[in-house]
Amino acid sequence: MSARTDVVAEGNFLIPNGTFLVELLLFLIVLGVIWFFVVPPIRKVLAEREERAAETLSNTKEARQLFAEAEAKHRAAIEKTRAEAAAIRNQARAEGREILEQMRGEAQREADAIVAEAEAQLRAQADQVAAELRETVEPIAQSLSNRVVGIDDRRAGTSPGHQTGRASS
Repeated sequence: MSARTDVVAEGNFLIPNGTFLVELLLFLIVLGVIWFFVVPPIRKVLAEREERAAETLSNTKEARQLFAEAEAKHRAAIEKTRAEAAAIRNQARAEGREILEQMRGEAQREADAIVAEAEAQLRAQADQVAAELRETVEPIAQSLSNRVVGIDDRRAGTSPGHQTGRASS
């Protein structure tokens, strides 16, 4: 029976034997070596990585804040510049209107002076032409009226008495 018990004991996996204990001891040694020599550098690298990520996040937040401030300053500067440009434009328009009105006034005064001078010249010419026409037309009209009335210019003469008598007839 003893032979049989050995066979049964060898086949029972619940009873630890020497191989299992040696494997367990080697496993624990490898685990200790890994724990003391491999894990600390990995932890160090992971900690550095987390620090860099936190620093990057901090820098990103700061950069966003600086960007927002710069953008606000930029918008304010643009608005200020636009307001100044609008003021300058309005001032230029007002000055342009003023200059235009001055030039219109000067042009109107010059035109009025030219028109007044032309009217004076035309009146003078009209008076001269009227005087010339009177001198020319009066004898012709007298002669025509005498012919119409039937008085001969050669017989009647040109005395003022005859002219008055003829006009009343």
